Amino acid sequence: MYKARIAFVFIAFYSFWLLLSGNLAPANLILGFLVCSFTLYFFRGFLLQEPEDRSSVFSYIRRTIIFFLFLPVFFYQAYKSSLTVLKLVFQKDLDLHQGIVKIRTDVENLSGRTMLANLITLTPGTISVDIDENTGELFIHCINIPMEETINHKEEIIGAFEPWVLRIFED
Repeated sequence: MYKARIAFVFIAFYSFWLLLSGNLAPANLILGFLVCSFTLYFFRGFLLQEPEDRSSVFSYIRRTIIFFLFLPVFFYQAYKSSLTVLKLVFQKDLDLHQGIVKIRTDVENLSGRTMLANLITLTPGTISVDIDENTGELFIHCINIPMEETINHKEEIIGAFEPWVLRIFED
């Protein structure tokens, strides 16, 4: 069973490599083989762990499906944020209000908080600076913080991501 799992993960990685590279040149095939082999070797403890029970296998499948359903939402938010940053860059009067915002998240899982912080960092104009593990607060540097007090920073920054992360990492 362990060898079958190794073969499955390797084939999945190699297929993904071929899909992304789109190049079937011998040098690329060899490079893909080596990269996938090294990745599988170094992350074997994480990638090849035995599921605790049968229900966890279905949980992994469910989480993977939710993650792939979330990807268009992330790409849309990243695109929208890129346009906002682009507008800021081309303004004549660069009137930015940079700062760090503290946002309390409802995500309790450490992996979920880490994913949320990474999603925020991958979105142009924001960088996750720190996560308070005790309170679940994220400290996020924003390139331009609206000064109106009616603005809900939580909704503006993580509103699109948090419900999806909660669904992915719910038990």
